Amino acid sequence: MKQCIQVPQQAKPQEYKTSANLYSLLEEVAQFYAKELRTNTLAINYLKQRGLSGEIAKKFNLGYAPAAWNTLLKKFDKEIENLFAAGLLVKKNEGGQAYYDRFRDRILFPIRDRRGRIIGFGGRVLTQQEPKYLNSPETVLFHKSKELYGLYETCQANRQLERILVVEGYMDVLALFQADLPFAVATLGTATSRDQISRLMSYTQEIIFCFDGDIAGKKAAWRVLEQSLDLLTDGYILRFLLLPNAEDPDSLLQKKGRTEFMARLQQAQSLGEFLFSYLLAQVDINQLEGKARLAKLAVPLIEKVAVGIIQYKLFEQLAALVNMDVMTLKKVTVTESHSIKTMQKKIAKPNKNNRSSPMRLAITLLVQFPQIVKSLSEEQCQALSRLELPGSDFLVQLFLLLKQNPELKSAMLLEYWREDEARHKILKQLINDPLTIPESGVQAEFHDLLKHLKKAAAEGQIDKLLQQGKQSGLNEEQKKHLYHLMLNKLNDQ
Repeated sequence: MKQCIQVPQQAKPQEYKTSANLYSLLEEVAQFYAKELRTNTLAINYLKQRGLSGEIAKKFNLGYAPAAWNTLLKKFDKEIENLFAAGLLVKKNEGGQAYYDRFRDRILFPIRDRRGRIIGFGGRVLTQQEPKYLNSPETVLFHKSKELYGLYETCQANRQLERILVVEGYMDVLALFQADLPFAVATLGTATSRDQISRLMSYTQEIIFCFDGDIAGKKAAWRVLEQSLDLLTDGYILRFLLLPNAEDPDSLLQKKGRTEFMARLQQAQSLGEFLFSYLLAQVDINQLEGKARLAKLAVPLIEKVAVGIIQYKLFEQLAALVNMDVMTLKKVTVTESHSIKTMQKKIAKPNKNNRSSPMRLAITLLVQFPQIVKSLSEEQCQALSRLELPGSDFLVQLFLLLKQNPELKSAMLLEYWREDEARHKILKQLINDPLTIPESGVQAEFHDLLKHLKKAAAEGQIDKLLQQGKQSGLNEEQKKHLYHLMLNKLNDQ
């Protein structure tokens, strides 16, 4: 994890200098907006009309951004650069120094990360102006495709999360919490991403995705299914709740109440039910050609699921629909699918760049430009030794040798590994590998490669721990390690 500069306790507000300090600034801004809400009758009446209680507004720290263009600008006039970095100010002209408030005349929903720190805001208009919803832009703290509104509050309300309901809007989350259904999160104005699904699977084993039942809602639900398949393993339950057209959880709760909503929740479709109902709408299952088309569409999707009970049951459902037994179905369709993939690989044009993986290129640069080692910091040296990737042991060994003997040339390296036939052969190849990188850019290229390798190694560890967690569970030390790895991944982005 990157070390943040420690700010003295006596530091004044204008002394925020690092991304870590932006958290404090955003908290101050949220409190300012919350205070504005308490004194604005129109905003209070709007929330009352939407059926929200003061308790919920306080729990989620809702606020109000005044209509003026410079309210925040004037209130935090010593923090202009930091407000801009946090996405709360907009430049009037590209490259200019004049700013104005991003959020104006809107109800504000503070967005928190998993540790409860505010990282951004969502704003909802009180009138008919557009856009209806406005989110903070991407910043050093806020990555909308990775975060989920309400996840922190959901975790606070549930010691053990039996399930999580994924909805599309801030107001849906608030309405569900108010209806004593405190297990809802919302995406942030984007389609549900693979990162978000993966994150949710680290919190609970059952996820229900809720969408409007119209064509757009069904397509959005299908995109979620496609993103989920290769993450799905035995033990996880993914379901899909499609509401009546033009309804969302907020409106349905107000019209029908909690009991009706819970009944619909219990009837949410399983992944298999939704997958086949969506595909069946595209074929005529009563025709031979329709059955063949269904199998052609479904098999590549089912193959993405990890081998196990879930995958077998999906094949079983498909076999029943096309009137075949599972063994014959898999023999015919899976073999064909694999044959097509193999053929595609064979006819694909070879890419000369494929031979230079990041690890191979890093070792090649060290071999051909050993002076690189002089530019590496102690932190980078330690990072090298922690890599767990194919070839990393050779990279570390080569690095340590050159660190101690920076005068070694290529011929000397060959001599050093003469008794190790495999590495001697590799070195001989790397010494003669042509490089298109100019000598002036070698050092920068090597540092970029180290960053890439460090990230790849961390992601490998994350995947390994997540997989172990799904299969056999993690102990406390492993959970902490996974948490820190994922936190570092976020901070490095």
